[in-house]
Amino acid sequence: MTKRANLSRLLHGEKPAWVPFSINFWQWFEHHHRNGTLPEELAGCADYLSAMKALGCDIFSRNLDAGGFHRHTALEPVVTTEDVPLGTRKTTEFHTRHGVLRAVEQEQKQLSTCHTEEYLVKDWEQDGPAFLDVLEQWECGLNEAAFEKTRAAVGDDGIINIPFNCTPLKYLHMNFGLEYTCFFAMDYPREAQELCDAYWAKCRPLLERLSAHPHVDSAILMDNVDTPFYPPSMAEIYWEPYVRDAAEIMRRNGKTLFVHACGKLAGLAPIFARTRVSGLEGISHPPLGDWTAPEAQGCHPDFIFVGGFSAHEQEALDDEEVRQFYDRYLGMSATDRFIFASSCQTSINTSWERIKLVRDICRAWGGKPASGPVEN
Repeated sequence: MTKRANLSRLLHGEKPAWVPFSINFWQWFEHHHRNGTLPEELAGCADYLSAMKALGCDIFSRNLDAGGFHRHTALEPVVTTEDVPLGTRKTTEFHTRHGVLRAVEQEQKQLSTCHTEEYLVKDWEQDGPAFLDVLEQWECGLNEAAFEKTRAAVGDDGIINIPFNCTPLKYLHMNFGLEYTCFFAMDYPREAQELCDAYWAKCRPLLERLSAHPHVDSAILMDNVDTPFYPPSMAEIYWEPYVRDAAEIMRRNGKTLFVHACGKLAGLAPIFARTRVSGLEGISHPPLGDWTAPEAQGCHPDFIFVGGFSAHEQEALDDEEVRQFYDRYLGMSATDRFIFASSCQTSINTSWERIKLVRDICRAWGGKPASGPVEN
């Protein structure tokens, strides 16, 4: 059985022949590739896909070019960059009929990450009309040629989990910031609901297209679900209805829908169950998170746990402690709805030897394909 066929079996509710090993080490790879610090076994890898294959992963990834795109049809943003001590700072401006909106993003080159210094919307009364102009001419779509090229490159080694925009709540976070999103939703509930509905109306046609596509198996909403950022009272209004709608669209054609998550999740479990989402990708287990694999697998009968490798195991433990941790943790987890993956990401400080050790622990517990890598 190929890795792709085994993943497909799991996604369709059948017991897999082995537990897929599919950690997300994209940021780790990009950091070490750029800095010339890749281990010898990955020295010939020009891209992340080849690195996943070299590690022997069952590829189920949101970090590949799946052909998804978004663009501005009438208000092309003005983007300027400057080099500063931390890295490149990018400023994006939209010149609308209602004024100029500005956002600033700062790269942190040493850590291979970035953060937002300034969000597009600072005050709804002042910036709202301009932001509505930006949203009105925004659109998203699928580049079929790019998708088919990546699908062919993945081949029988796995399945592309197509990254698909984000939920309306995350859309507010990205453009308003976390704090102002909360104030906006409390002070302007009608406008917040209308904005979320308008954004989702633009996303929905592409989701319908993905659901009907003969070569698409799964899609993932690119959020960062975490109870402190998604308190139940807000998630029930600005997250749950849209995820329930997306899950139903995908399910009607036998496809799966995931949402990216990282952090505390147990408080949102009833909402996850009501949406019937296929699973969350990047689940953090204790001690960093608060939702174990058995608890997640009990969310609803078809829920798939995607996680298992957190910063706790990546950096905080020695090899023997890692083995002891997984003896306990994996020993209480079911193998039929489990994709062994990273809890969000793999830290850039994680050793290559630790990555291989955890791969071998997963294979020893959950089985492996006949052509899997030899344990070290």
